[in-house]
Amino acid sequence: MKVSATKTAPRVERNQYLKSKRIKGYGDGNDYPQKILDIIASSGTGKTCFDTYVKFVRGAGFTDQIFNDTIINERGERVSSLLSKFAKDLKSFNGFACLVKYDFNATPFAYYNIPFEHCRIEIANDKSYTGRIAVYSDWTNIRGIAFDIRNVAFINRFDPVKVPQEIAEAGGPENYMGQIYYYTDDGDFEYPVCPFDPVITDMLTEESVSTVKHRNAKFNFLPSGILVRKGIKPKLLSDGSLDPDDRYNDEQANSAEEIKRMQGDMNTSKIWVVDIDSDEEKPEFIDFTAKNYDRQYEVTEKTVQENIGRMFKVPPILRGVDIGAGFGADLMNNAYDYLNSVTEDERSDLETAFMDLFAGYSVQFTDFSILPKTYVTPITKTETPAI
Repeated sequence: MKVSATKTAPRVERNQYLKSKRIKGYGDGNDYPQKILDIIASSGTGKTCFDTYVKFVRGAGFTDQIFNDTIINERGERVSSLLSKFAKDLKSFNGFACLVKYDFNATPFAYYNIPFEHCRIEIANDKSYTGRIAVYSDWTNIRGIAFDIRNVAFINRFDPVKVPQEIAEAGGPENYMGQIYYYTDDGDFEYPVCPFDPVITDMLTEESVSTVKHRNAKFNFLPSGILVRKGIKPKLLSDGSLDPDDRYNDEQANSAEEIKRMQGDMNTSKIWVVDIDSDEEKPEFIDFTAKNYDRQYEVTEKTVQENIGRMFKVPPILRGVDIGAGFGADLMNNAYDYLNSVTEDERSDLETAFMDLFAGYSVQFTDFSILPKTYVTPITKTETPAI
């Protein structure tokens, strides 16, 4: 089949221009990164794989321990903290952002991670790029506060050569916002696609299956049976309406609430008592078989979990899947070696980024390599025999 004949939909819409906000939209509703974060949080397997992958991207920190522990801003954050945040955003969005502040000598003195979901590309009236990044914490209006363009920070892209000129144009370093290091794997001045975007549907499916199982346990009927007993016919008034003083009528009126109380995990194995109108019928116990939906989704649940695990390339043993061979040291070491090799490219990208960011720092660092994670065999405690 010809590729030109296929019909595909873009995973993220990149041709939305919001002139009122002076930005290029990130997704149809300008909320693509925000939705990605929500989806990660909704999938148990996705969150486990994501956290595991990020740990291996971050590794064991920088080889240079002095650089690793260097404080980089007045908040007391260290380089290691910046590495962790970069690794998380890189795996979430294929990108990350960092604000660099400069002193009167145009020397960088402070670094701040900017959540990537806060960043948008600024555009001019003709939809051309201005070369600046728009930073705002509530593009999707979660807080319910009316958007005000004055609350958006438009910051120049990272280019140390232009810092002296930009400081002069701002009227001094005290008025200068700094530069933003905006990195994406999808090219310069572009909105990246989430690296696990192909399994977003699987993550949502896992959430749906989990919801069905929860509702099945919480709201299904779980009595052991129904007891049908002789009842008393309801008393009627002259106009044909139910007698409000009749106890039986009160019970009948509250039957809906009684049924609700018979649902759920706290009422399992109880007997449901039902009154009937006919005096001739004798009491009868009817076995009640509740409808259980769990097994109907076993294959679906297993399939989506496998799809998510394969996309993240996280070995089953590292996401708690029983592989029938226990958690032996050799298996764990092999899994660590494999995932270290898978995440090598991300660590290399981060090493290059830190080398660029700290090239003009007051302290000259030369080693920006990140240590891969190693598996430490748990120490088994042995009891000292009593004397």
